[in-house]
Amino acid sequence: MLMAVGCLFTVLGAWLTWRHSPFYTLKSTLRTLGLTLLMLAAAAGLIVLTLRFSDGRSLPVQTTALAIAVVLCTLGLVLGISAVSTPAGARLTTQLPPNVPVVTLYRARIRPWVRKAAMVLGGFLLLMLVPGPVHYIAGVLAGIGAFLGVIMLSAAYVTARRVDRAFIALQLAPWLHWRYPTATWTDWTRRLAERQARADAVVMSSAARRRTIILVTVFATLYAVYLVPAGMMVRVGCGLASGLMVLGLAFLARSQSPHAAERLARRLQGASPEAWFGHDGVFCNGEFCAWLGTDVSLLSASVEPGPPRCIEFWFEKILPGAYGGPQVTKVCKQVLIAADAAASDLTALQAALAARCPDANIRLA
Repeated sequence: MLMAVGCLFTVLGAWLTWRHSPFYTLKSTLRTLGLTLLMLAAAAGLIVLTLRFSDGRSLPVQTTALAIAVVLCTLGLVLGISAVSTPAGARLTTQLPPNVPVVTLYRARIRPWVRKAAMVLGGFLLLMLVPGPVHYIAGVLAGIGAFLGVIMLSAAYVTARRVDRAFIALQLAPWLHWRYPTATWTDWTRRLAERQARADAVVMSSAARRRTIILVTVFATLYAVYLVPAGMMVRVGCGLASGLMVLGLAFLARSQSPHAAERLARRLQGASPEAWFGHDGVFCNGEFCAWLGTDVSLLSASVEPGPPRCIEFWFEKILPGAYGGPQVTKVCKQVLIAADAAASDLTALQAALAARCPDANIRLA
């Protein structure tokens, strides 16, 4: 019952988020739904075949085979549904000429999470050496953590690799490319860090964030109590441990920090002092931002007189909400205008952006 409720909320949130997408059409929805059902049928068939082939074998063999099948099916569904639900207009250019080196800008950001996941999993494995209820609780949490880690980190790696390749494709065929002197870049990154630390868009309001944390914590606690096949003490311990793990992850993933400006300034100082504009998006301040996507779209672009003079882009971002309803927020990205930029640069950029994003308000020239 708890699993059904959780799946219902997930499906409802995904549907409402897609309904608010600028690419939503009835035809694309039916196509995505049909392909998703086919993938679900294929995943179910693979799991059934795994159960049949492992029938009669030892329990460890059956458990291992089923776990591998479930992980492969889950990861395949995550990546497959993402692929079929992304319309042609929102797909990034990832085809590159042979022998072109690919940066690891975004993939490098996954490594700290891999180390943290390995440390947490290692802690649970050490706790499994303790006899009694602690052994079972740690084993359950280690299994859940390993499953979620493999799925989430693998999906994150594939997504990061796609963005890294899209950035190289952008460099090979740019609309516009600006470079900045070291002194100018240092001053700009300091100003940008202070400004963004104050005015960064909050994806979720404080009240919605609290409701989401409470809902997920309660769900994780009750689900662990319901799922673990053991005595009541072990089940309650697993439930409390699951709830505390959710709270810890929520604390680590908090959207604001008193040291946000310092961290952002350090990251910006390490970024390449340049800006690239192209068909898929803009690379600025060490970040790649797509013009259009299933959950993001460019709203406007205008020139801010400064000082310093810059282009201000506003994007609309759509994320699933706490109770199924989507969270719609506006995100601002600022790009410093190079001192040696030609007068025709902004005119050319405005024409290219107007053709790429006809619904956006473009005022650059």
